[in-house]
Amino acid sequence: MMWNENLKIGVSLIDSEHRELCDRIDKLLAACNQGHGKEELISTVEFLESYTIKHFGDEEKLQRASAYPKVEEHKKLHDFFTGKIAELKSEIQNNGANIATISKTNYFLMDWLLNHIQKVDSELAQYIK
Repeated sequence: MMWNENLKIGVSLIDSEHRELCDRIDKLLAACNQGHGKEELISTVEFLESYTIKHFGDEEKLQRASAYPKVEEHKKLHDFFTGKIAELKSEIQNNGANIATISKTNYFLMDWLLNHIQKVDSELAQYIK
């Protein structure tokens, strides 16, 4: 999932963190597609897991600071995503990166991040501005 200007929401902290997330997701998907070892995949997923927690925390602080009315709804989406990342880590630990896992991971990460950034986070940015 290559970062591009269409993913910018106009909040510099969030945009830079989204760029980093896109880069890390690219690395994870490349590692899966290239058949890298389970340890490397788990390491990449663990980074993604910790980084999303940091990023979501930053977003939620901005939401609370600006009295964003949908902060709880937004947090539920973040919790859903971190839960899915934890499931992915567990699946890779137990089964490695098989075709089904790779396909499911590709679809979920691309779909969720694109929809979340372009819809949910864009709405947040409009409110903050």
